[in-house]
Amino acid sequence: MNNNEQLSHDISAIYKLVYESNEIHRNILKKNALKSKIPSKTRFQTALDYLLNNGKLVMNKEIISLPQASTSVGILQRKDDDYFLVVPHTPKKFKVPRSVASGYHIGDILDVAFNNNEATILGRSKKEITFEKSAEHKQKTQAYPTGSGERILGRVIKLSHNDLAFIPNNKSLPARQIPILNDPNEIPAFQDKICIMQLQHADAPLLGGYITELKGEAGNPIHEYDAIAEYSGAIMSWEGEKLQAEIDKIPDHVDVESLPLITEAQAKTMQKDHVVDLRHIPFSTVDPASCLDMDDAIFSTFDENGNIVCYTAASNLTLYFTPYSEIGKLYTKTAFTRYAPNKAYGITPPQLATGINSITPGEVRRVLVSRAVLDPKTGKTIKCELYDAIIESRAKYAYEGAQEEADKLKESVTLEDLHEKFKRGEEFSLEETILMDFYAAKIIKKGFDNRRMIRFVSNNEHTVVFDETKSHVEDILPLRHLFYNEVIEAFMITQNEGVAKYSIENNIPTIFRIHEAPQENKIARASEFFKILGIDFDGDLSASGTRAIIESIKGTAAEEVVNEFLIKMQSRAIYSTKLYGSNSTEDTNDWLGQRISHYALQSPHYCHSTAAIRRSPDYYVHYNIFAHMHGRPMISEKTLQQVAEIANEQQIKVDQAEKDFTDVSNVLYCENHIGEKMHGRITKMRYTSPLEGYEDEIVVIAKTKDKGISAEIPLSQIIGRIASECTLSAERCAVYNKRGEVLLSLCKPIDFIIEKTDRKSMIIVGKTNRELIHSAEQRSTDYRKVHHHDTLAQAQQHKYDKNRRKERLQHNKEHHNQDTDEFDQ
Repeated sequence: MNNNEQLSHDISAIYKLVYESNEIHRNILKKNALKSKIPSKTRFQTALDYLLNNGKLVMNKEIISLPQASTSVGILQRKDDDYFLVVPHTPKKFKVPRSVASGYHIGDILDVAFNNNEATILGRSKKEITFEKSAEHKQKTQAYPTGSGERILGRVIKLSHNDLAFIPNNKSLPARQIPILNDPNEIPAFQDKICIMQLQHADAPLLGGYITELKGEAGNPIHEYDAIAEYSGAIMSWEGEKLQAEIDKIPDHVDVESLPLITEAQAKTMQKDHVVDLRHIPFSTVDPASCLDMDDAIFSTFDENGNIVCYTAASNLTLYFTPYSEIGKLYTKTAFTRYAPNKAYGITPPQLATGINSITPGEVRRVLVSRAVLDPKTGKTIKCELYDAIIESRAKYAYEGAQEEADKLKESVTLEDLHEKFKRGEEFSLEETILMDFYAAKIIKKGFDNRRMIRFVSNNEHTVVFDETKSHVEDILPLRHLFYNEVIEAFMITQNEGVAKYSIENNIPTIFRIHEAPQENKIARASEFFKILGIDFDGDLSASGTRAIIESIKGTAAEEVVNEFLIKMQSRAIYSTKLYGSNSTEDTNDWLGQRISHYALQSPHYCHSTAAIRRSPDYYVHYNIFAHMHGRPMISEKTLQQVAEIANEQQIKVDQAEKDFTDVSNVLYCENHIGEKMHGRITKMRYTSPLEGYEDEIVVIAKTKDKGISAEIPLSQIIGRIASECTLSAERCAVYNKRGEVLLSLCKPIDFIIEKTDRKSMIIVGKTNRELIHSAEQRSTDYRKVHHHDTLAQAQQHKYDKNRRKERLQHNKEHHNQDTDEFDQ
């Protein structure tokens, strides 16, 4: 500790001692400081003199006290793994060490003493924070300023007779109830309305904000879904004279006669200014049953060497609007289609999404096609070619239908049978193409496993069943996971990697999809999480380490919660014109020694190119690919980076919208199931605020697997005692008693009854008791013992993988001039 750090430490110690006593004699202060806080008389005297000389403390006849002007109040906040104080009426934030913050709750109002740019927390404050309206905010509602990241969506509800509060949709905000600062005469009109609030301070919601927009009736599902979608940036209509003029020019079919068509063989030498005719290939689409915008199609076969050949076609939007058209500007700004439970909010007009760009059976469509050749033994891509092409899909399958066809036929037809049929020059039947795709995907997945791709197991997807009016939620059903979902995923990843590699090899400016390894600051949280659950963890969050954990808990009580936790441990995947992230180094390699660009996929090069109908980066990747093929000007890297940044910002909004859609649907379902028993597991724990109406300071969140419904349950009902003396662990993975013993941890099975819901505040409260807890434990008595029969073998494989990586890295250092494309040869 250097001199400045020592002084800062000693000042904080003296501040706290004076604060705790209100007034204290100098000698008693010295005695107490030397007893437990400050190691020497010299250091005590130096710090005390500094505080007295600078007016931070006052002394009257040896009695030392804090002058009122030297203290203030601050609100404790947290963002990711950082804690900080926000002080009313100032824009400054003061960092707080984790060790200090752990003694308080997020949102606590604290007394604070300041020394230059440092803040010392003295204790919980009894003062009230006042909310002052600035002159700017005293104007009409329409004049309220907007700020990036400061507008939040929620609803206004009544807390008591004359007390209204704003409840944000985003449950990750540290404040569940935010004061409304509008003129008191305005506020009654906001009750039970979906609203937009402009926060006074983005980092401290407890400082309040101003209602600036009304979006509909709280609890009305149609209003709720529309408000969420619009707030997240969705396109709510395609009206407008300029837009309509462009939409009217969109063709309803492909004019084949006007196209300069060539064969696939000719494409190797004369792709420029030509279109490859692939109408003879029996492509098919596989999507959810309700899908109307089919943006990709697949087909697989063999080549003369017995290799697997996978064709993937992705709809080509670049023909029908430019980036600078009215459609293009709106498309780029919105970036992603939003999918509410009752409808989709597309980023392209229906004339494109479900018209000329939807790969409808029997209709000719313009597409980008990749032809990937794979080694049937390893699943490794040997080569990948791209075509500007036309195709004509033969069939539209739902996932369930494709799976049924494959399951029915695979009992009698093997991959070898299909290969023999190919060698005889016989065409596959439509059903056989579905089975061939099934077998091809298994081979692709073999390649994924060989390179140690991380495959998270998540059961969070559900479908909402409405009545005819779309205003009543009749049921929430889990989406059945089929292998054919993985078939489509395998083909899409293969094309995306092939397109990224093509762009790199041809120096084409493009938008990559990059994903960095988990940051080091995640290790502490992971260590606590796994220790409390009794899972061996050596601090290794590498790809192989993560895979080993996933495999070790497969089929156990902890599987779902651990998978969700590991997903949260990941860095956010982003779009970028750079192949590697800012924290990526050349030591970040896959098991074969190649530098990794996408950590979860363990891929050296990856982009998005298969869904331009619903994702804007795909369009720009296509645009430059086609420009390169045909010798046209390409979009600059600078412009592409701007597009990527917009997409990254919009991705965050889309993710939050999906959570909001789920919350609304769950509450609407539960209000008709009050008193119903549900089976769940504890997935989260949090502190409450006094305004929420809970008697307990801590609630746990239990989530059901079958419907994905999360309910909050007071801690005392679970542990059978008063919860006020309990504390949460630093990472909120467990509840401790006064002696530091674990009373409760995540993953514990729990049965509960839906006690109450409120569609206006969007809360679900559960109720449990000893009998319900016992019934849950009877079904899963070993929720802490997460063992698996292959644990030893997996541990050995994990150790082997780590040693293999080290050997490979050393080999690369010694032979740094080797072919960097070794993986794809």
